[in-house]
Amino acid sequence: MKKNGLYVVIGALVVSQFILLLKINRLENQTEYTKNQMHNLSDNLRNDINAIYSNVDDMLNRKESLIEFSTVEIGTVNRDNLTVPITFTLTPKEVSEDTMVNLDFNGELFPMNKSGTSFTTTVDRNIFSDALPIIVIDENGVEKTMDGRQIGISDIKNEVFPNIFPRLLGQASYSGDTYSRSGNLSLDIKESKEDIEFTKIRLVIKVDDQIITEEAIPNEVFDSGYEVNQKISLGEGEVCTMVVVATDSIGLEHHYTVDTWIGGSNRQREPWFEEEYIYSSDGKLLWQPEYIR
Repeated sequence: MKKNGLYVVIGALVVSQFILLLKINRLENQTEYTKNQMHNLSDNLRNDINAIYSNVDDMLNRKESLIEFSTVEIGTVNRDNLTVPITFTLTPKEVSEDTMVNLDFNGELFPMNKSGTSFTTTVDRNIFSDALPIIVIDENGVEKTMDGRQIGISDIKNEVFPNIFPRLLGQASYSGDTYSRSGNLSLDIKESKEDIEFTKIRLVIKVDDQIITEEAIPNEVFDSGYEVNQKISLGEGEVCTMVVVATDSIGLEHHYTVDTWIGGSNRQREPWFEEEYIYSSDGKLLWQPEYIR
């Protein structure tokens, strides 16, 4: 009899424990759901606040601006002198018969032609510069100026050229004066907004300044990646560099370092994958990252 009573007590404890676990699990689920809801609410609130700040900034900028409307159009790159025509069009908020507008590029004034209430001019700019003029509005000899960032281009190069984001992922080792490198080279290409494109891409391997090998990378492997499997003789202190070289349709070469190893070291130097250098067809350096200049 006592044994049966003990079984009943144990059974009741098991059932109550099971019910307790169910309640705890339900409570945990509710807590997790509430946390997720709070997280989503916090994200939505943060996004709403950022949108409000952005809208207020835009409204303040428009209120302070002297310009009602503006556009910028980039023309065709001149391959001979590496310039590009940029056409600026703007409409001041206040226009009279005597209104004149000039664009000031580092002290050089470019008059804008008036058509109705709009003003237009075309300026040739080097493709490795910016196009951020000071806008000078002259009203009967009274001048008002404003920063041209509202209508300008901060980096012309990024607008006219395509770009490559290469990644070489795999294995690297060094033993017996031999550097072994294998892996998959992926090439993520950002197309240009203009008419310049890459016509050929190759992988160049150098030891110090001497080219050891060059391999053309076929277009069809861009999606799947290009397999690299190299064994390179590399003495103490010598530097092996692997560079993706992309030639564009105006003949310039874009260099991206994807791998570097110093002979005798235990590991390679991690490359700056977005580090781009641009050379002319005869090897002259035309552009390099700002922090290296």
